This record gives sequence, C-alpha cells and structure tokens, in this order.
Amino acid sequence: MEKLTSLDHVLMPKSVQRTLTINNITTILEFLQQDAEKLSTLTKLNLSQILDIRNDIFTKFSAPVVDGPSLFALYKNKQRFITTGIDSLNNVLGIGIPIGFITEICGLAGCGKTQLCLQLAINCAKQTENTILYIDTKGDFSAVRLQRILNNLRFTHEEMARILRKIKVAHIWTMEEILELFKKLKDKSLTIHNLVLIIIDSLPCLLMQHFGDDNKIGLNYLNVLVNHCRFVCKNFGVGIVCVNIQTRWVQQDIADYEEEDDHVRETYVEKQTRGSGKYWQHIPAMVLQMEKIMNPDVETNKNNFPVKITLIRTNKMNLGQQCILNVGGAGVG
Repeated sequence: MEKLTSLDHVLMPKSVQRTLTINNITTILEFLQQDAEKLSTLTKLNLSQILDIRNDIFTKFSAPVVDGPSLFALYKNKQRFITTGIDSLNNVLGIGIPIGFITEICGLAGCGKTQLCLQLAINCAKQTENTILYIDTKGDFSAVRLQRILNNLRFTHEEMARILRKIKVAHIWTMEEILELFKKLKDKSLTIHNLVLIIIDSLPCLLMQHFGDDNKIGLNYLNVLVNHCRFVCKNFGVGIVCVNIQTRWVQQDIADYEEEDDHVRETYVEKQTRGSGKYWQHIPAMVLQMEKIMNPDVETNKNNFPVKITLIRTNKMNLGQQCILNVGGAGVG
C-alpha cells in the first residue's frame, strides 16, 4: 500500500501528514476509507479541499476508464492465438496456442516433445515477423536439428537465416537463472522485439535439483516463476509453452484365487503421472499429452514414429480431442 508520504499535493504538507499519522492514517487507502468530515476536522481543511485531494488520488492511481465499444474493439483486434502451423494440432487446441496463458506439453521420455517444440518455433517464425524465445535447460538444443527441418521444408539459405535469426536461444541451468531472465523481461531491462512465444524445454530439469528439500525452496522458486510467467503473458501478449516429463509407475496386482486352474493370476497396473509436483498440476491452462504409438507388428524406427496427442486439460469444450502426428528427423507433421 502506498504511504501518504508518497502523495505530492499542495494541500498535504508534512504537518497535515503528521497529524494523520498520529491518528493512525498512514496510507492512501486508509485516507480514502475515512469519512470526509472526520478528515476535515483532523486536518483543519474544508470539505472541498478534502474532495480535491481525493480526486487527485483517483486521477493518479486509478485505472483509465474505457467505454464498452472501445474495449470490445480492442479485444476483437487483439491477437489471441498463435497458429502451430500444423492443421490437425490447431484443431485439437481450438485455434492454436493461446496468448496470455501457459500451455504444457507432457509425455514419456523419447516421445518427441523437443522435436515438436522445434517445429513450433520454426512454424511460428516463418509466418510473420514474430520472435520466439527458446529456453534450453537440458543443454541439447541443436541448430543442426533446426536446419534439418528447414531443409525438409525446402527453404532457401536466405530464408533459413531469416528464420533462425528470429529464434532466440537462452541456455539456463538453474531456477535462479530462469527467474532472473523473466525478471528482466518483466521490468523491460531485456527487450525482445515482436516476442510472441516463449518455449521452456524443459521445466523438470530445473526443479529436480530441489526435489526433496525440507525448506520448500523449489516450491517457492516455482511459485515466483509462475507469477512472472503470468505477468509476461498478460502484459506483453505472449504465449508460453512448457515441456513437462511424465513418469510411468507399474504396480503388481494379485487377482482373486481361481479354483479352476488352481493358481493365483497376477496383473500389472500402469499409472502415468505428470512431473513438476502437485502445485504445478493446475497451473497450465492447456495440457497436451504426447504418446508414442507402438505397433507390435511393425518394427519401430526410433528416428521416425507416429505419436498420439491428446488434450487432457482445458477450460473449453474440446477436452479429450486427439490427433496423430508423425515425428521424425525432418520435423513433425
């Protein structure tokens, strides 16, 4: 809360502020909550002067007034989604990656999450003058992988250079470093022109350093990071994509004793859990689950395989929507 001492007004000299402080009125909010006649009695100012001070406070600290038609026009013309460049994935998401929100891509190791993020960065950069910030926390970002995808799309060397210039890469190794990065974006000490998409690949790599801490340092870092992300999303019109790992737990389950074949039948129950802790589970507005499709009759190629993408969390009606994509060294599509 702003202190009264920060209020620069000709009718509020230090003597008046001192009188108000003695009567436990030390902040601007407390000043506004007091009865005008009481303030007039305490400060020896007339009612019109008290009202002048209040009006000055409202002018200085209140949000600007916007009429309905102007607000609707602003909302209508504002970009609200980032197209992924993949039609089937856009259909699953509704239109595309929502601007102003956090979207999560999760899946087991080796299901193609990083390759999808690289494809999203290229597709976003090639269409407009948008800039993408790619935050690499694993140390495996490869410009060669990007170039291979661009070669497959048959871009010229000049077009490749233009696209690559618009993908800014930051190598981050600790939670402290990513918090510092978002703090610079927030206070505009770091400016990235036409920034529209931030990709964090991946979040658990930073959080796992703090798992099991009794002092909850990791949880505190995550909370601060989420607040920074939401601020950047809302105030700068940015969409954020976070990569999250999934873990697989297999539990043995013993069925009831069967008298006919005179043996106990054993079954196994598999449970898949999104990483990054319980707090994170409700943070993303949308969660896309990637799952490698295994066909026992076909030999699996580790460099080229189909994946099923399912929308498992959203506030819209398209929950459960799915699509099949092919992940390979030449990109995702």
